[in-house]
Amino acid sequence: MPAVVRKHGSHYDIVDKNTGKVKGHSTTKAQAQKSANARNAAHFSGGKWKPTKK
Repeated sequence: MPAVVRKHGSHYDIVDKNTGKVKGHSTTKAQAQKSANARNAAHFSGGKWKPTKK
């Protein structure tokens, strides 16, 4: 599930590139990109990657 960021009106959507389904929303592009990066890391690591607390 490669996640991509797309602008939709006044917010940004995190979209599954394969299915086109919206997986999340964000008000800023930076926050949406962080979410997409985390989703991609979790997906492509085979479920072994876990986010660290900041």
